[in-house]
Amino acid sequence: MLTALPPGPGAALVVLAFCLVSLGVGTVMTLTNSMVLAAVPPERAGAASAVSETGIELGALGVAVLGSVLTSVYRMRLDPVDGVPAAALETARETLGNALAAAHLGGEPGRVLVAEARSAFTVGVQAAGLAGAALLAVAAVLAWLLLRPRPGEGGGADPGPGRAVARHD
Repeated sequence: MLTALPPGPGAALVVLAFCLVSLGVGTVMTLTNSMVLAAVPPERAGAASAVSETGIELGALGVAVLGSVLTSVYRMRLDPVDGVPAAALETARETLGNALAAAHLGGEPGRVLVAEARSAFTVGVQAAGLAGAALLAVAAVLAWLLLRPRPGEGGGADPGPGRAVARHD
């Protein structure tokens, strides 16, 4: 949805996209924590939980990387505007908020700077969305390849409550 973000006001689409992301993340986090804790003996539950939480922190690193993609694209796409001083343009390239504040230049240059900044930010969000989708696709393929049961390992079915899974450590 973020890759299809239209130029101009698209707050409803952004809110909807992030609601879907939150729903997916919440579901996945619940399932993965349950899987991690069910896969280890009770005496190793603390270590397993710590590994799971470390994975969550690595997810935060992914958010930072996607934010960097957005910022880089925004800065590259914000072109000079006639009538806007170089110092004001450099300030506007730092953040969209700075660009909107630079609208105090007034007149046509301020209006054009705001329009260009919004357009550059939209392209940055689209690029971050594409990068995130690509990373998720790679992760899905890797999970499918690496987490499949190997021949001789059984079907991976849950043995049910009260039954131990044979472990070969």
